[in-house]
Amino acid sequence: MSEITVSDLQIMQQAGRYRRWCFDQVSPWVGRRVLEIGAGIGNQTEFLLGSEVVVCVELCREAAAVLRGRYAGQPRVVVFEGDICSESARSLAEHACDTAICFNVLEHIEDDVEGLRNIARILVPGARLLLMVPALPAIFGTVDRSLGHWRRYLPSTLRAALEKAGYRLERLWWMNLPGILGWFVNNRILRRKEESMGQILLFDRLLVPVTRFFESLVHPPVGLSLIAIAQSGRSDEVCSTDSLAGPTRSPAAP
Repeated sequence: MSEITVSDLQIMQQAGRYRRWCFDQVSPWVGRRVLEIGAGIGNQTEFLLGSEVVVCVELCREAAAVLRGRYAGQPRVVVFEGDICSESARSLAEHACDTAICFNVLEHIEDDVEGLRNIARILVPGARLLLMVPALPAIFGTVDRSLGHWRRYLPSTLRAALEKAGYRLERLWWMNLPGILGWFVNNRILRRKEESMGQILLFDRLLVPVTRFFESLVHPPVGLSLIAIAQSGRSDEVCSTDSLAGPTRSPAAP
């Protein structure tokens, strides 16, 4: 499903401001029992430790081992080493999770619709999916390929995948406008094959605080990532095609 390595995850572990910004985008919708898809080495798990239970799904054996060691003293953290698209993952339904967090994972799944359906089968009815995906197919390039990405998304393609998988889309918005330029230069001009620790740290320390502030005031018209809030279960009620709005209030947990 993915070619991402522990070293890639360790690079992102250093970007604490960025990771916190990503989590805070969806934190108003986090429920009590959380399923984390593609937990990696626990870079987002640390923000979920106040939950009743956090079920971490990780395909990479090396990353799962790091994850177990990192949270060995946390009885609320359950680590499942395996593919969310496997039959064995169905057993995770016993944890009765009311929220699924899936950050930068869906693009690694060849059949993303089936992946979304498998997530819904594990969750309780009416649970919420909190989703972050890379945006803009036009900037797909060498780093995407080296990380094992099948695609980058547009609002229309992400909406279509969610609806086809049986979700009701509640909110959808762009994030990280300045990141587009850096990704384009690295992928399409310099044609790098891996992320740069130096660039990520510079972005995290200098650009994230400024970008987060301004994007909290005005939602960007486009961004490097898309954030979606969706509810499992079919409904005729979906957000309008021109309604891209970020979090404005704290909704009740499902």
